Amino acid sequence: MAFEYEFWPKIDPLIILVVLCVIVVVDRIWEVILTKRQQLVCMNSIMVPEELRGVIPPEIFHRARIYELHKTELMVWKTLIDMIITLCELIFGFYAFLWDLASKTLQALTETEIWVSLVFVFYLTIYICIRFLPVLIYDKCLLELRYGMRRKFPWYLYCCVGIIAMLLSQLILLPVTLAIVFSVQTLGFFFFLWFWLFWAVFTITLVFFLPYCCIPCIGRQVVLPEGNALYNEVKRVCDVVGFPMNRVFIIRTRTMQYSNAYFYGSCCLKRIVIFDTLLLNKGLDPSEIHPYEVGRGLTNVQVTGVVCHELGHWKHGHFYKATIIMKIHFLITMALFGLFFHCPYLYMAVGFKEGLCPIIVGFIIVLRFAMTPYLVLANVLMLWNLRRFEYAADRFAHEMGYSIPLRMALVKIYADHMSFPVYDDCYARWHHTHPTILQRLEYQQKLDNKETSKK
Repeated sequence: MAFEYEFWPKIDPLIILVVLCVIVVVDRIWEVILTKRQQLVCMNSIMVPEELRGVIPPEIFHRARIYELHKTELMVWKTLIDMIITLCELIFGFYAFLWDLASKTLQALTETEIWVSLVFVFYLTIYICIRFLPVLIYDKCLLELRYGMRRKFPWYLYCCVGIIAMLLSQLILLPVTLAIVFSVQTLGFFFFLWFWLFWAVFTITLVFFLPYCCIPCIGRQVVLPEGNALYNEVKRVCDVVGFPMNRVFIIRTRTMQYSNAYFYGSCCLKRIVIFDTLLLNKGLDPSEIHPYEVGRGLTNVQVTGVVCHELGHWKHGHFYKATIIMKIHFLITMALFGLFFHCPYLYMAVGFKEGLCPIIVGFIIVLRFAMTPYLVLANVLMLWNLRRFEYAADRFAHEMGYSIPLRMALVKIYADHMSFPVYDDCYARWHHTHPTILQRLEYQQKLDNKETSKK
């Protein structure tokens, strides 16, 4: 696609290339630093945290710790390898080379950009599979042996899985590529604003259709049945805050093992949804479930504590706030994307000739490189805001008098689905949407201490 406008001031493509390389190095080195911090925390966490000693056997904690050490060391190696390969891609003009290869492949048939883009994406998919080989080899040949996690799958099985994944990915990537190139060519200069409008309408519409399209894939959703102890307990707290009981649902899951409850929607569409895995023995007689499921789940009071947490999300308007924040974030993202996408010197910086600006390549280099500083900053801020929402919902449950049941529920959920519980604070802020189990227990304890000191 040739650019017929010159609103960008003339910039030396070499300067842009240096800036892109600096962005890659800073981003990857910072990720390595965060991961090493988590690795050091993991190495020093030999004993089960005091708050969880009653629910985590030492041998389970040890296995979780070994898994976390393996994961963090693999992530460090993966990030460093990715940094080196990415720098080579930028410096040696890999994307321009691959585009030229795709063009030569179809040279005898067509030079139309949309068809060249399909071949380019196909070649790129093959390259990405090969690109991960050093990390895969390092993991399977060294790390799994070091941490005693050797799997019994032969090497050729991994190759078969990789080939199948590469072929199946074309079923998604090729139609998406067609849609992107065609829509940009059709919508013109301000295509990114149309993208934002489409996404905004789609996500709002999704709220209406989520219970009827997505939820059935998880299980059967029914209104919380009346006439039992759980209904009476939940009704008591819902009546206090004015939340209608006909908007509290249970999902009878099919295979999901994760215990969860969530709130979403607004007005007549608002719902609190409780997975049956959150209920003690899935709310069934022990003879009706698998032996390993017996004893899992929460008591009625603990489930009500979790419901109070979800009522906190509703009472504080977190759904509205999160929706507005996401719409603003995506609008800024699309505006910056459009600004960088229409910079011809960005394409020249990665090896393209002047005037040659392929649409699909523009999407890759803008989203992967040019937008990295903003996307990283926005991600950190949104994660911070999501954790702030979680603390606010926990505080609401505390104010409703359910601090201890919620605390017991958090511990029991963790005991049912154990993972390594100790995280470096900086690492958690950068990666986690929720506070860690230890942070939430500590926050509830602070609220209790504060209330005790007032009394």
